[in-house]
Amino acid sequence: MKRLLAPVLLALVAPFYANGQGDFAFNNVFTAVGVPVTINTSPGTFNPADGPADAYVGSNYTASLYFLNGTVTDQTLFDSSNPILFPSANTLFFGATGFAPVHGPTSDGAGLFDGGDVILPTVGMAGGHVTVQVRAWYNGDGLYSSYDQSLTAGQNVGESIPVPLVLNFGAGFPPNMDGLLPFTVGIVPEPSSFALFGLGSLALLQFARRRK
Repeated sequence: MKRLLAPVLLALVAPFYANGQGDFAFNNVFTAVGVPVTINTSPGTFNPADGPADAYVGSNYTASLYFLNGTVTDQTLFDSSNPILFPSANTLFFGATGFAPVHGPTSDGAGLFDGGDVILPTVGMAGGHVTVQVRAWYNGDGLYSSYDQSLTAGQNVGESIPVPLVLNFGAGFPPNMDGLLPFTVGIVPEPSSFALFGLGSLALLQFARRRK
């Protein structure tokens, strides 16, 4: 009897996992380690108009959720796989951009965000496995409405490492983003800048070969 029930139960549960919805806790507050977001400290790598170096980011920054089906831990592969933006998860950081003791995780919550439970569609997911990434960006108190806008405008942006999760289904507790690590925001060079740098390097290499 048990042998007959097992395939039946599997057949009933499989569509739920394949086409249902699963959730997780989108925040950097209740993770295994403290993971506040700060501004880059290297000279020339951040926009000082968006806050001073090493400051905790506050409510003039937004956290966005990007995800991929399955487990993808390599950053390059994650980026090249066209991660999906889940815009309804956008949430402001707590507090005001600045330094401790007035601003920070133990005072006004700057550097931290809590978007609550996020429910993702699980179409095509194998057992609810998903890889998520947090992208933080300067919103200018409403001046910019997306990570891409902020990036294009030369404002401070940053991204976490990809974090693999198994989504919660049913009445269980949604998993936290354990595995998330602290990261910084700053100016990201435009793709054209990388292209020009590559062309310049190639020209120098060819010149050196000719000299030899």
